[in-house]
Amino acid sequence: MGSSAKGRTLLEVGADGVAVITIVNPPVNSLSFDVLYGLKDSYEEALRRDDVKAIVVTGAKGKFSGGFDITAFGGLQGGQNPGYISVEVITDTLEGARKPSVAAIDGLALGGGLEVAMACHARISTPTAQLGLPELQLGLIPGFGGTQRLPRLVGISKALEMMLTSKPV
Repeated sequence: MGSSAKGRTLLEVGADGVAVITIVNPPVNSLSFDVLYGLKDSYEEALRRDDVKAIVVTGAKGKFSGGFDITAFGGLQGGQNPGYISVEVITDTLEGARKPSVAAIDGLALGGGLEVAMACHARISTPTAQLGLPELQLGLIPGFGGTQRLPRLVGISKALEMMLTSKPV
């Protein structure tokens, strides 16, 4: 098999008390199991640390996250359930955090990547960032809270347009 990394997250805490959690999984920082577990671990560490006042979630090399790594869900063994870990990380850990969090979005924030961003308390994005829920192209409905959070953030008509056309904005 070899020991190729399947993605990770980096946690850096600045002197200003801001923890920056970076998703690292080239080329598009997709959300593999390793990235999801890393996100959970980094987040929990940031929440535990007294020197952390706020959390920023971002992606390496100008890409937030292209979404779930579909290939990772092909050969599931050992009771790994992407639904369970994803919902746990996105809903309980990020949304339920008692420290404020901001998603710093550049490049792609698609599918699960956008759902991670929506679970943060606030979002900031570059003008060229692409945000979308393209799951319908795969015959899937966005499954990790996207269908509930997107209408609250952008309104029902824009949310429906984004979900039903699968076109990023």
